[in-house]
Amino acid sequence: METAPLAAPAPPWYRIPAPDTPVAGWHVSPFVDAAAYHWSWVWVLLPVLLIGGPEASWWPMMVFVLGLNFSHRLLTLPYVYLDWAVFRTHPWKFSVFPLLMVACIAASPFVERSGPAGRLALGICAGVSAVWNLWHVLMQKYGILRMYAAKSGLPPASRTPGWVDRLLVFAPLPLLVAWVGPEHRDAVARYFRSGKSFMPAVIDALVAFRPVLLATGIALCLAAIFLFVRAEWRSHRLTHRPRLSMALGTTVLAGAFLVVDPIKAYLAYGFSHALEYTVFVWAYLRKRYRAPLAHDPPLGRLLRRPALFYAAVLLGLGTFYALAKWWDDYFFPGEKPPMWGGVPSHRWVFYLAVFQSMTHFYFDGFLWKMRVPETRANL
Repeated sequence: METAPLAAPAPPWYRIPAPDTPVAGWHVSPFVDAAAYHWSWVWVLLPVLLIGGPEASWWPMMVFVLGLNFSHRLLTLPYVYLDWAVFRTHPWKFSVFPLLMVACIAASPFVERSGPAGRLALGICAGVSAVWNLWHVLMQKYGILRMYAAKSGLPPASRTPGWVDRLLVFAPLPLLVAWVGPEHRDAVARYFRSGKSFMPAVIDALVAFRPVLLATGIALCLAAIFLFVRAEWRSHRLTHRPRLSMALGTTVLAGAFLVVDPIKAYLAYGFSHALEYTVFVWAYLRKRYRAPLAHDPPLGRLLRRPALFYAAVLLGLGTFYALAKWWDDYFFPGEKPPMWGGVPSHRWVFYLAVFQSMTHFYFDGFLWKMRVPETRANL
């Protein structure tokens, strides 16, 4: 992969370079990268902290963030199914698993009504989706750090090792588990009602071993930061600002769970992830389709009007999700939710969120690999 020298001048902070303009070290530009990748969570966490009060005070922000989280997962589908050249790279992967997930969505109401075993099966699927989502969110931040390493201009042997980046991203997890559950027992019970049968026992166990878990978690975080800083010093004497800013922003965001309402921190984390992904896909597609391709895919034609395309996908699907999920909670209190096939709309969006998210996680596990020449060419 050819990269511009790290010492090349960066564009002014306010400018978004043309798609074919190389930017040394950064992905899009210093401003876009900082606002969309490194510190994107500030756009949500700061407003909800300033608003304060109970959920009723900041529910529009919650609806907006969760709607964006739903819609960003669908950005990959046009890239896969509206460009035949992309679909042909993995035809079986792009066919079998998504069709299986569509079948699961269609069958979910019948499974849920079948009795305790069916509800348990659906709950297990939701749990798998939640754990996969956690892995996916953290690996995305890891992937951005590795993208910056690839764009650093250094030979692979001189870059910070991948395991150091992965440790930095994942190290806060044990500390957050040990802290958030015991410290915010009521919030956990209020927002994770599906786990009411086992969460109290889990939290009691965390309380029993809390001193050891906290000490271990703090030590792991400090070790991860030390190893990262040492590796960055060895690589380029702490001069590669994109990696340093991304690492600092990610670390501070994880630390926010220790000092603010974890639900507000969770919203900020969710927004950060959705905005990261949206901007990454936008930047990638604007490079790939900056000029008409020989096979003239439908997506290339749609992206000639990018504002209309992204508004339809993000705003359209996000609005659909918000209305279907919170019709009778926030938008029309007291009204019955719409019924689709005898099933409330909020249940359908739950089934869709569980199984469509798995398709999203599955695709991203191989579609954006940095070692793929096509991916590197459009970064």
